[in-house]
Amino acid sequence: MKDQKPDLNRRSLLKAITIGSAAIAATGVSAAQANEPVEAKSATKGYHETAHIRSYYNSLRS
Repeated sequence: MKDQKPDLNRRSLLKAITIGSAAIAATGVSAAQANEPVEAKSATKGYHETAHIRSYYNSLRS
């Protein structure tokens, strides 16, 4: 019987697919973190009623 040598092209293709998918996933995660809005620091913390919110509440009453 003839000895078969391993197909290195197939192995390198599978390795490239694995590394490529990991790189794409890492890029997606870092892009998502970069797009997160930065919270503005205000003097008052928590809920505070503004003119815009009062206007919205008044529109619900009608």
